Amino acid sequence: MKNFNTLYLSLILFSTSLPATDKLYSFMGIQTGASITKNHTVPSIGLKYGKQTRKYRTSITYAYGEKSNNKYQSLIAQVDTGVLTNQFKNTSFKPYVGLSFGAIQEQNNNTALKDKGYVYGANAGVAYIFNDALDFDLGYRYLAT
Repeated sequence: MKNFNTLYLSLILFSTSLPATDKLYSFMGIQTGASITKNHTVPSIGLKYGKQTRKYRTSITYAYGEKSNNKYQSLIAQVDTGVLTNQFKNTSFKPYVGLSFGAIQEQNNNTALKDKGYVYGANAGVAYIFNDALDFDLGYRYLAT
């Protein structure tokens, strides 16, 4: 079993909303992070797309990272919900927790070893809401195979 720890920062660049009665919002963003395994740390960059309501947020992210001879690709789906909403309702900070699952591939060019597998795990973080069209997330994701 491999474990992946990822610290990531997402910038939600664009969000659109459906009519107010639907209360479902779409968003797109850029994500950067560092994936840490037993042997190495690989920085990564990714694209994120998702939908959110007032209570839940779902997203899918493709990330790619490369460092010396190690390459890393992932396709991760994430579902999260806000926590401590009453304590943070009058601030721009919105903490969240959630679950993640997806597929990951690691490749080492020195050994021609390519490792693929499915991953699952938990994530937590805080979003800072600038306005209706822009927010930043700082989060931590723990994944296991």
